[in-house]
Amino acid sequence: MPKQNNIPEPEVGLKFIDAHCHVPFPRPRNDKLPSDEVQYQNYFKIGGVYLITCSIDMQTLKLILKFVENKKNIGYCCGWAPQTVTYTPKNKYEQEWKEWIDFILNNSEKYLAVGEIGLDFHHAKTLEKRNRQVEVFRKILELTKELDKPYALHVRNAAEHEYDRQNPKHRFNKKDGANKEILKILDDFKIDPKKVMWHCFSGPEEYGRSLPKQGFLLSVPSSAYGFNRWQKVSKFSPLESLVTETDSYYQHPYKRGPVNVPSNARYAIAAIAYSHNASQKEVSKITVENAIKFFSLKTE
Repeated sequence: MPKQNNIPEPEVGLKFIDAHCHVPFPRPRNDKLPSDEVQYQNYFKIGGVYLITCSIDMQTLKLILKFVENKKNIGYCCGWAPQTVTYTPKNKYEQEWKEWIDFILNNSEKYLAVGEIGLDFHHAKTLEKRNRQVEVFRKILELTKELDKPYALHVRNAAEHEYDRQNPKHRFNKKDGANKEILKILDDFKIDPKKVMWHCFSGPEEYGRSLPKQGFLLSVPSSAYGFNRWQKVSKFSPLESLVTETDSYYQHPYKRGPVNVPSNARYAIAAIAYSHNASQKEVSKITVENAIKFFSLKTE
């Protein structure tokens, strides 16, 4: 699939940080991606400064713990994603939830941030499932607030066709229903916006203006390079409020499906430079500095 615009290719020699990916992750069948180890090595050869991977449940956390051992310039966020809340079988949920809570409360020195956590009203299409995600998100904030760790949010609003037909007038059906609920909950728990990153920020567009003014950090995916919908939502966000990510294996710069790799974070730099009429080197410098500051990274 060709990209939808004329954004220049990433320049050679750019420095970059992938602020959110999923390596390692359960592989799709017959995928043609390089091995996780090769992805890690290529990332730093091309210009990566630090690699931040992210778990969504206990299975992915265990994969990550094994992968990051004895590796330099790689860290992880510890997450219980809203998709996990919705799709984990009931006979497994309580045990895995307890195991995850135990890890996150007793190992805060080992991970960079709590996340991804949040709300996803695409994967939860009924009020019951959406309320369950809200309940769990609130519980995570309640349990982790005193850890003084930053948060990586997964926030996905319901599309127009994804309204709950049993509750058609509910606020969660609105185009910013998940955004508004997230902001309300963060305010309820007095979470400092400067400690919150909206991973793979998807809008609506007006939030690309308002969230940075409140102090939030927005993460621009590599797919912003080839898909205008991802680029335009952060077009008016100041560079000082942006970081780059791949969300790999997904969010490829111009292809669909699980075919992305962390080194493609440089395509997010190219997209931001184009939308902000700035040089790629300037965007590289600022976004790397933003990620280092937010995650308190120590590079070697």
